[in-house]
Amino acid sequence: MAPDMHVQYSQVLLERMEAFPEGSVKTSYANRVTKLSLPKPASRQKMVSMSLTASGLSGRGLGGEELFLVPEEGLASKMMLGQVLEEIALRLCIPTDGLTLLWNGRALRSAMLFSDLKESLPETVLRVDLDCDALLPLVCRKLRPAEVSLGEGSLDLDVKFDELPEIVQTICKPRTFITDDREHGDLLLSYGRAGVLAYQLRRGPYDSLRAGLLEPIGYFPMAPVWQLPRDSKQGSRNLDVWSCKMEVPSIKKLLDEHAAETQDRPLPRYEMIVDPNQFLSDTPDGPVWVPCEFDVSADGRACLVGGPRSHAFPTLAARVAQPVLEAALPLLARLRRPQLLLDERRIQVVFKAQRIIVPAAATDGSDSEYVGLWHVDGYREHIAAVVLYYYHVDEGLEGGNMEFCGREPMDVLGIGDCSNNFYKLTKDRLRSALRSDGSCLETCRVPISTGSLLVFSNYQVAHRVLRMVNRGSAEASRDFVALFLVDPARPLTPATSVLSQPYMLTRTLSPPLKTAEVQSILEFLGVSQTTSSARRLRNSLLWEQLQPSGEFCANSGVVATGNGCYTMIGWLHKLLADPQPPSSFRNMRDGEDRRLNYVRALNLAPQELDRGLSEALSLESMDFETRLALYDAGYDVTDESERLLQP
Repeated sequence: MAPDMHVQYSQVLLERMEAFPEGSVKTSYANRVTKLSLPKPASRQKMVSMSLTASGLSGRGLGGEELFLVPEEGLASKMMLGQVLEEIALRLCIPTDGLTLLWNGRALRSAMLFSDLKESLPETVLRVDLDCDALLPLVCRKLRPAEVSLGEGSLDLDVKFDELPEIVQTICKPRTFITDDREHGDLLLSYGRAGVLAYQLRRGPYDSLRAGLLEPIGYFPMAPVWQLPRDSKQGSRNLDVWSCKMEVPSIKKLLDEHAAETQDRPLPRYEMIVDPNQFLSDTPDGPVWVPCEFDVSADGRACLVGGPRSHAFPTLAARVAQPVLEAALPLLARLRRPQLLLDERRIQVVFKAQRIIVPAAATDGSDSEYVGLWHVDGYREHIAAVVLYYYHVDEGLEGGNMEFCGREPMDVLGIGDCSNNFYKLTKDRLRSALRSDGSCLETCRVPISTGSLLVFSNYQVAHRVLRMVNRGSAEASRDFVALFLVDPARPLTPATSVLSQPYMLTRTLSPPLKTAEVQSILEFLGVSQTTSSARRLRNSLLWEQLQPSGEFCANSGVVATGNGCYTMIGWLHKLLADPQPPSSFRNMRDGEDRRLNYVRALNLAPQELDRGLSEALSLESMDFETRLALYDAGYDVTDESERLLQP
């Protein structure tokens, strides 16, 4: 791995992408809607050889990697080939239309019997069309900042645009907003730590894309196809949230033993087993997490890099983080917002293990619950994706589903003296958007139990833990491993570099010095921290990280032109703490601010089990206003950050 990982990532991306021929990217404009026209991608197909074994029907890629296995009990001689394809499609998580059985170059009919297929193996191969109903991310080159026109207003993107890398990954898609049913044309959506930035296409001479914000230069490289766990499922069609059930052996025993040694419980509800806030490196912006690194092979295996310098706890990283990452790689390969370069790459991963503790049921039941806040992971770090593996969930815990909501712009409101559409923002429309196919508001919930493996895009979605109650008579816990995948375009200083100096000094000093003596010398030299000082810094960071970091509200960052002003409604990271509406909304006519309250109510923590975003929109008017007033006063949820304990 070259020392400058950012340059290498960009170079590899440009080398692997499918470049667009010059002049092939065009825009068209009709009925006030702009559409982007891109070259047809090269055929992305995978040929799979099949064989019958004692276990069932196995399919392997040309590299020898197993892609699926249909168990023998799921096969019958009287099955039609179409039914077999459905079983295979279920395991590959792609539409059946993308699968074709070929014998001597000819497609076999779906109405044939499975017994006929048996006789033609291994000559019969399976063609997998990877473009079938697929989303193809684009590689774009950053040009120059410009304002995006929104009719009466414009959105100033200078600051956020400057934060983008020179090579940007985007998704091109039309959006339908809550207050307007017609399409607003194609947008280029860029996913990053700051949120989801929407760039409007601009029509230039001869229908070509005018030089402005971003220039599409190619399709992102094809993602690897690795065998998915049998019950893998996507949260919803437009959300990069994937889950399955998985058993990763020996993890609980290792982490329980480590937790017993560290006894680290900074908050009443949190026990930190492996805490990234105590493994940090200094930057001009402040301390940041230190990642370990893994080499990922073409067949989906992960190998920890660095040996004793791989992590502060290298044995745990090798025996816990590595198998969890390897189990999650097939799901990570399905992410598209953003898509990750995984195969034959070195990736950076921040390793965390934590226990959420819920006290035993109290008399009034008030202390035996846990309710999470909306958040995204990483404070100063650019975390592109997250892996969560729940290796233990006490049976006494009820509820606690994970809820996800897309951070894409939900709506644009005109609040000027012409083209007003604020009256269309109603509770019914928001409720309808929550039940839609995700064209307006992407949301999903995933149940959690022992063995749940969860993978999601940290750039696309915000997430929270829904109300969780301990029904038992003893303290209960939910224990999990979290792996935070660092954006390869924004790398961090890896553990091998951070630990190189203390590692060399330790080897030099021991023997003859004992381990405790060596540690004292390292602490005196400032190469290593004492446990107490590390925990004091951790408490300070944890206090910052637990502050509410975003709301569903109005964004005052939109500037007005002419006689109107606009607001983008959606998940906004690091809003101002002032609970008052932005100044541009303080002179609204009667009823306009109340309609924005419908959106702000999406921040409310659900009071009932198995309820999420939709609960607030189901409240009666009086309850609705009361809950929102309590939220504004800071009484809607318990703020764990106010109860930090000293080490």
